[in-house]
Amino acid sequence: MRRKIYIAGLALSFLAGSLLVGGNWISANPGGEEDPLAAVSYVDMRIEELKQLINAQSADRQVNTEAVVNEVLADIAGFFGGNMAFVPVHVYAGQTILGGEGVEIIRRSGGALAHVPGPDGLVNASAGLDLDHGHPITANHLIIIPREDGRGIRATQDSWFIIRGDFTIVTQ
Repeated sequence: MRRKIYIAGLALSFLAGSLLVGGNWISANPGGEEDPLAAVSYVDMRIEELKQLINAQSADRQVNTEAVVNEVLADIAGFFGGNMAFVPVHVYAGQTILGGEGVEIIRRSGGALAHVPGPDGLVNASAGLDLDHGHPITANHLIIIPREDGRGIRATQDSWFIIRGDFTIVTQ
C-alpha cells in the first residue's frame, strides 16, 4: 500500500515539475503574435486577389438591376399561377368556382357552400378549419384550395368573391 502511494506521489511530483519548468506551451496564444495562424502579409495578399477577381467579373458583365428585378417578379408571378393580385369575381346562384392548386378565395357577399367531391376539404385559413362538402363559407375568410381535383365553392346566392390564382366557373 505504501508503495502505491509513493508511486502516485512521485508521478504527481513529476507532472507538477514538468508544468512549472516546461509549461510555456500552455500559455501560448494561438493566433497571437507569438503563434500566428497565418502571416498578415499572406492574408492581405489573398484579400487583394479576391478584390481583383470581383472587379474583373463585374467589369465583364454589366448588371442591369431593373432586368433582374423584373425577372424575379416574373418568377414569382409564375409561381402563383400568373396572377399575384386578387381579382373580383361575380358568381350567380348555382354556379361553382373550381380552383386550381393553391388558389385563394375570399367571399365578400352573397352565400356559398364548400364543394368537395372527395375526402378532406377546403382550408379555412382564417378560422383554422377543414371545410367538408356542404359547409357554409363565412364572409371575409380566406379559403385555400389545397388540390386541383374538382374542389371549389358553390354559390347559393348571387355572390362576389375575390380570387387569387387559376380558377374556372361552371354551371351545374
